Amino acid sequence: MTDHDKAGQAREGLIDSVKGKAKEMFGAITGNDSLTAEGQLQQAEAERRKEANTIDAVADAEAREARSDVVEAKREGAKERTAANAEAAAEKGAVENQKAAQKRAAEAAAHQQLERERTQAEIDAERKAREARAEQRAGVHDADTQLAGALEDHREAVEESASAKAEAARIRRQAENLNDDA
Repeated sequence: MTDHDKAGQAREGLIDSVKGKAKEMFGAITGNDSLTAEGQLQQAEAERRKEANTIDAVADAEAREARSDVVEAKREGAKERTAANAEAAAEKGAVENQKAAQKRAAEAAAHQQLERERTQAEIDAERKAREARAEQRAGVHDADTQLAGALEDHREAVEESASAKAEAARIRRQAENLNDDA
């Protein structure tokens, strides 16, 4: 994910949060509980998305840091190899050759260890990113489910209100008919 995408998602989350707050406040002012609940759900979904984006950004930062550590370790390994090669060139005889062979073996082992650590760091970073995306999807799914429930409650409330208005109109007509008959 690029920084531009992240910024866009952050703006979208902020806008959703503001929309949710506006719905919540308007619902509270007008006494519309379902609109208030919908606003709260929209805010919660925006917060979950923000948290998921934060987790994803942290995972990206950790992956970058791990790659930087690998580069630094390789640089240090290269410095050590240069020093070992200079020392091996200065030494003479069989002892010198033995020491050089031992150093090369140690460097190879260190390099292999660095490669294993780098690979493990990349695996860990990818796993964290997958987990963050899975948590984000689960959060969005939960928010969608809650929103669907709130919308259903709102629809039922609207139907009940319409039914009550129709009943009131019927009673009013009935009362007017009684007044006209009297």
